[in-house]
Amino acid sequence: MSAAPRRGGFLAWLGGATRGASVTRLVLSLALFLVVWQVAALYLIDNRLLIVPFTEVVSALSEEIADGSFAENLATTLLELAIAFPLAVFGGFLIGAILAGSKPVRQTLDPILTAMYSLPIVALAPLFTAGLGFGIASKVAIVILMAIFPVITNTDAGLRSAEPNLVETARSYGATRVQVLKTVTIPHSVPFLVSGVRVAFARALVGVIVAEFFGAIAGVGFAIAAAAQSYQTGRLLGYVVVLGLLGLLASIGLTALEKRLAPWREDS
Repeated sequence: MSAAPRRGGFLAWLGGATRGASVTRLVLSLALFLVVWQVAALYLIDNRLLIVPFTEVVSALSEEIADGSFAENLATTLLELAIAFPLAVFGGFLIGAILAGSKPVRQTLDPILTAMYSLPIVALAPLFTAGLGFGIASKVAIVILMAIFPVITNTDAGLRSAEPNLVETARSYGATRVQVLKTVTIPHSVPFLVSGVRVAFARALVGVIVAEFFGAIAGVGFAIAAAAQSYQTGRLLGYVVVLGLLGLLASIGLTALEKRLAPWREDS
């Protein structure tokens, strides 16, 4: 008689917005994914070039950590991201703000930006490697080009999304343009800005890995390419899992930042 209410109570709590519920959902999601992976690799898919059990992935990754290769490759990739991604975000915010603030400029540049956003930037990776060499410069350039456009688009859309009535109300009380920007426009655009940065980080991860495919002596992309060439599926998937965790941590961090900057927004 009392079991159903408890189940209903747990499900209601699990769907809540508390930190404990969020952590529980994350743990359950990851556990379910790993169980499905392990079962599929052991009993459903026989091709070991495609997938191996997660336990073998952990073993292969442990070997990489033990011999120091993992630390070197991860540090190289994180350094490239640490240089390129902030530049892409800053440049995207700046260009997006210029587009939002000037209709003629936006109308002039929008076709060019749309065309460049649609280009497969990763296909240009060999050209950047040939022109800028095998060092960090080519990776930074590719990551910036991959990551900057979502930030531009979302910044432009966010800054132009503020309710005209709110803007007019602020101006009617004598607010300057800077005050309107700080009190109305930017707070209203926070979800757009964070969304743009979240998409940009995902594209930056793809960009840095592809850049390392075509010319690198270290890095996660270099390790993945080397593992693929030697058919070491466990090692390859181990680095892929690490990339997935990086993306997950970035998404969690950006979500927390959005809640801090815009606490009035309720989760849908």
